[in-house]
Amino acid sequence: MELSLIDNDHKATILLVDDLKANLKLLTYILDAEGYQTSFAVSGKEALERLTMLHPDLILLDLMMPDLNGLEVCKTIKANPLWQNIPVIFLTASQEEHHLLEAFETGASDYVTKPFRKPELITRVKNQITIQRQQKEILRLRQRLGEIS
Repeated sequence: MELSLIDNDHKATILLVDDLKANLKLLTYILDAEGYQTSFAVSGKEALERLTMLHPDLILLDLMMPDLNGLEVCKTIKANPLWQNIPVIFLTASQEEHHLLEAFETGASDYVTKPFRKPELITRVKNQITIQRQQKEILRLRQRLGEIS
């Protein structure tokens, strides 16, 4: 019996959500260079629409956007059973502690302030993807054990 089917060679898909196209270009450049597949949305509303078609492994979400802000988007994601296990990393220029606390209270997995340091961002992305894959593997093994019992 094979105990682990975690596919470490499969590069994750990351949904980038930011209202500033320059930020999206920079993030795409950095993450593509690391071998990740990226998709982007320029608003919270567009991000939620994308989620109906794309099931990313991770979401990088800007906190402050017009119309639907990142906190509202994260709340919606975490309230949906189809999306609730997708890790969300907030990206924000805000240094205010209450924003950090609100992000984690809405279900964020991590929080990175802008301007970010590339090595830190890449490490945080890798860590969240590793955690997500391990959680999926645990669920798969539990289901397998249930079938055997």
